[in-house]
Amino acid sequence: MKILIIQTAFLGDLVLTTGFIRRVYEKHNSPQISIIVNKGTEDILKGNPYISEIISFDKKKIKKGFTGFMNFCKEIYQRKFSICYSPHFSHRSSLISFFSGAKTRIGYRESGFSAFHTQKFSRPRMGMHEINKLFKLLGEEDKPYKPELYFPEEDLKHLEKKVSSSLHGKKYIVIAASSIWETKRMPAFKFREITKYLIDNSQYTPVLIGSPADVGISNEVKEGLEDQVIDFTGKTTLQEFSYIISKASGIITNDSSPVHISSAFDIPTVTVFGATVQDFGYTNLSTKTFVSEIHGLDCRPCGIHGGKICPEKHFKCMLEQDPIAISRKILELAN
Repeated sequence: MKILIIQTAFLGDLVLTTGFIRRVYEKHNSPQISIIVNKGTEDILKGNPYISEIISFDKKKIKKGFTGFMNFCKEIYQRKFSICYSPHFSHRSSLISFFSGAKTRIGYRESGFSAFHTQKFSRPRMGMHEINKLFKLLGEEDKPYKPELYFPEEDLKHLEKKVSSSLHGKKYIVIAASSIWETKRMPAFKFREITKYLIDNSQYTPVLIGSPADVGISNEVKEGLEDQVIDFTGKTTLQEFSYIISKASGIITNDSSPVHISSAFDIPTVTVFGATVQDFGYTNLSTKTFVSEIHGLDCRPCGIHGGKICPEKHFKCMLEQDPIAISRKILELAN
C-alpha cells in the first residue's frame, strides 16, 4: 500500500506531524509513506524510519503559473497512491489530494475545497492541541504521539563534532529569539537581558540559534557579550539546528518551531507568548515546561499567527515580559 501525506505548512507544523506519520505507518501495517513538504524543510525529517519518500514542494516556483502546479500534480498521480491524508488545510493541499488519484482522501471539514475529501473530520480552531487535531484524521484524537526526530547513525559523528568543537563540553541553554511573525517575537533587548543574566548567574553558556534571516536579531541579543556566547545563527542545517536543541539543558523561545523540536527531545522549555495564546494548541510538550505571557490584555490573541505590527500600537504582550523572571524559570527547570 502507498500512502501520501501532505504537510506544506510551516516548519513547526511539520515537526508536530511526525508522531502522526508513525501512527499512520502502524495503523496501515507498514505501508510506503510519501510526504509532501515545503522546499527547505526536508532535512528535519532525515532518518525518519516511517517515511519512504520526501517530496519537495517549491511554493515560489508553483506560484509562477498554473502549469507548474498541474505538472507537479501529474507527478504525484503517477505514483499511484491508495490513501491521501491532508493535515494541511489550504485550498492547494486539497487540490493536490484530489489530483493524486487516491481513492481515499482524508482531510479537515474546515479546509479549503473540503468537498474533494472522501472522509472529513472537524478541526476545532481552539481548545485542543495541534497533535490531537492531527489524530482526529485517524479517529484517535485522545491518543496522540509526541513529535519524533531522528539522527541517522552516519550523521552523528559530524553532529557531535560540530557542537563539541564549539562548546568544549560546556552545559548550555539555547536562546531562540526569532519568529517568522514580528508580533510573536519578544524584543531582542529583552533576550539580551536574559543572556546576560544567564552569564552572570549560572554555569550555563547561552547558545543562540536561528536561520540566516535571524542573524541581525542574534547580533542584537549578543551585543557586548560576544565572547561569552556561542552563536550558531545562520550556520546550521535544520538537522544540526535540532541536534543542538536536543543536547541543551534548556531552551527559551518564542512561540515558533523550536518549541516543537524541544518537545521531541523532552528539553526543559520556557515559551514566550505574545500575540498568540496557548489555546490555539501549539504549546510545548516537554515534561518540564513553562509559558510566559501577559494576562489581562483584551487584545490577545490578535491572530492565529500574530502579524507584522501590534494592531493596538502598544505591544504590551511582549514589552511587559519580565526577562529576569524568565531567566530564573529556565534555570529552575534546567537544574
